[in-house]
Amino acid sequence: MQSMGARIHALRKNKGLTQQQLAEALCVSPQSVSKWENSLSLPDVTLLPMIARYFSVTMDELFGYRLDALSRKERFIRFMADNQMLQFGEFSLRSGRMSPLYIHTGRCVSASQLTRLGELYAECMMDNHVEATQLAGSGARDNSIVVAAALELYRRWGIDVRCLTGNPAEQPPEADGRVTLIRDTLTTGQSLRASIRRLRDETGLQVTDVIVSVDRMERGNGTLSALHEMEQDCGVRIHALVTMDDVLRALEKGLAGSAEDLSALRKYMESYRGNEE
Repeated sequence: MQSMGARIHALRKNKGLTQQQLAEALCVSPQSVSKWENSLSLPDVTLLPMIARYFSVTMDELFGYRLDALSRKERFIRFMADNQMLQFGEFSLRSGRMSPLYIHTGRCVSASQLTRLGELYAECMMDNHVEATQLAGSGARDNSIVVAAALELYRRWGIDVRCLTGNPAEQPPEADGRVTLIRDTLTTGQSLRASIRRLRDETGLQVTDVIVSVDRMERGNGTLSALHEMEQDCGVRIHALVTMDDVLRALEKGLAGSAEDLSALRKYMESYRGNEE
């Protein structure tokens, strides 16, 4: 079984940090971090919750419970569930559909939560070769995630993007009129269409890519999934951190929700799943 020191080492490397940077974040000496990673000592018990929060893992994961077995997508779903961004019950969506789950990454308010989301959005952009020069949110609640993703792009890859977090119409024009849009979830695509149209009409900016936390894989206006419909109609590429199928698999593994939540979500998707072609 992997030692705690080895897990801290792996988490630090995955985050792209030096021992000095981690030590500064935790208010300890670099020597202490080095001793942890080389299994010469263990962190003080009072530091463990801080370390878990900093790396956006649970205490169970920090102690080694299933950490190595979880994929990045599964860790993100656990992260959403642990931070009340993924909730189960009965929720009325703007589409008029009654959903057994609700996803709201806009609930992120702490620095550790926003840092983790920024990392995930930035990694999704790099994985999908999104050449972003400007980032914008589809609403005010996305602005903090826009900034977090931009900071991560610059910190890890040296990519310096503009953050359109105010009124884009009031910001200085940019020679490159392309923009990557960041938003919460993709359900039917109606609000996303409105955001793309508003940016185009008010500023002349052309949305080329959209990054969403969850693609719900539901029908749009017709039988196609909203993602495929939007890509065809609006000429954008849409990339998701996770899909509803990923959420279903996580529930099947017991990583979130209950057996009743899984059953309800399966029935919901039987009614509203969109075609992929």
